[in-house]
Amino acid sequence: MGSNAPVVKRILVIQLRQLGDLLMITPALRALQALHPEASLDVLCEPSGSLVLGHNPRVSALRLLPRKEGLAGWLDLVRELRAQRYDLVVDCQGLPSTALLAWLSGARVRLGFARDVLRNLLYTRPYDRRNTDYSALDKLKLLQDSRVDLEDLQLEFPVLEESRQAAEQFARERFHAPVAALFGVSRRAYKVWPPEKLAALGDRLAEVGYQPFLVYGPGEQEAARAIAARMTHEALVDYPMPDFGTLKEILARCALFAGNDGGPKHLAALSGVPSVTVYCHVHPESWTRPDDPRQRWVATASASRALPTQGPCEAVDTLAEIEVDAVWSRVEALARDGFIPFPARKA
Repeated sequence: MGSNAPVVKRILVIQLRQLGDLLMITPALRALQALHPEASLDVLCEPSGSLVLGHNPRVSALRLLPRKEGLAGWLDLVRELRAQRYDLVVDCQGLPSTALLAWLSGARVRLGFARDVLRNLLYTRPYDRRNTDYSALDKLKLLQDSRVDLEDLQLEFPVLEESRQAAEQFARERFHAPVAALFGVSRRAYKVWPPEKLAALGDRLAEVGYQPFLVYGPGEQEAARAIAARMTHEALVDYPMPDFGTLKEILARCALFAGNDGGPKHLAALSGVPSVTVYCHVHPESWTRPDDPRQRWVATASASRALPTQGPCEAVDTLAEIEVDAVWSRVEALARDGFIPFPARKA
């Protein structure tokens, strides 16, 4: 939008899910606030979005849409959106349902990713992305404004002081540095590297001086315990479940993150923790900041383009085929490049 564009007083950003996706819109929220400092900035998301955006000072209000909302709830939401009289709606999700919500909002300017003829008609300015970019960069380009700094990619997740204090106590009572956070669970089966392989990686890390810390979410403790049971070295797996903000601060106190893609990986990355992530059926570069050599990956064969330092794709089709040695080579590269400590192998 140029300098002669109409004044924008009310903005709505749509990003229903997941937690990682919500983190990826935070640079766009920052850019929108810079472009329209006097405007209110609302976000339409699912209730779990409050875990990421509930304390973000850039967000004026969260408009919540439960995942399985019925027709009556949808109609109530549409009435609520229209009553807000938004000037600008930015659909970062790009689903048929979110494109329809953008159109039904009545906003005079509606931005969204170009998908198909019918969906594009619901936007006033569909954006045709040419490449697979880092997701946060994609959201910035979607704004289609030459004033946006496309290099300002830092994710934001403000947490309360009480979360920092809780994380400090957690680390003081349970950690002995250096700590390697291992994430081996997911509600999506295609994201799960085999537990026995993550256990083997944890043992290798323990042998060179790391304390393995198994990360999991609500309802996932038994899966994490199954990984710990496969290890020959002790891992931290039994602890009170922290809230999302406290988990972010706990991960910030780790020296390394390794394992599956998911919300914890993004929390570690935004905290500057070096990481090695295994990917399948997604473009790794979509979830890896291109200018951060601390983020490495191992991925299955795909249409991805390898980034200069982060990692190539393996000539395999499933996560089960990714070997421990492939992941370990990325860990060693992080140590060789000085991003993580590599204590002497234990006797």
